[in-house]
Amino acid sequence: MGSLVPRKRWDRLLLAALELKRRGLDCLVQIAGDGPLRGSLRQCAQDLGLTNRIEFIGYTEDIPRLLSHATFLVHTADHEGCPNVVMEAMACGRAVVSTDVGDVPYLVEDGKTGFVVRRGDDTTLVARMATLITQSDLCRQMGEAGRVKAEREFGLDRLLVETLAAYRASGGRDT
Repeated sequence: MGSLVPRKRWDRLLLAALELKRRGLDCLVQIAGDGPLRGSLRQCAQDLGLTNRIEFIGYTEDIPRLLSHATFLVHTADHEGCPNVVMEAMACGRAVVSTDVGDVPYLVEDGKTGFVVRRGDDTTLVARMATLITQSDLCRQMGEAGRVKAEREFGLDRLLVETLAAYRASGGRDT
């Protein structure tokens, strides 16, 4: 889910899907978003023989519905700040496989709420995706751990408490 732009490295996701197919692992990769790479990504999926394994959904605002039907989220960006989609997936109880960009190593607890993979380590990316495809219990456990972490660390209650604490520490008054 996200903008179809080069820094998101959607090509990496397509190549991972190809390798999973080569390994005989059945999966459907859904790509939600729009942007300048949409046409070239569709062509690439066709050229790789992945048209039955890659679904281009286009732009959608109903991320919770989409995530509720997903098994896990894969985030393949090379450059990122704090990716909302990772937090949204965790809040929806989905395990995450992501490159180690931006705040991802702070959001995803490697081996507990998902897997964090070094950028450029496509072999490990595919291996972690294969693990979640073949070990459904582990995938569910990681998703549940992610949901608990999201509720504890990303919730509005925490944001409010921490914002008020920062305001008070700066000498401001909240009343």
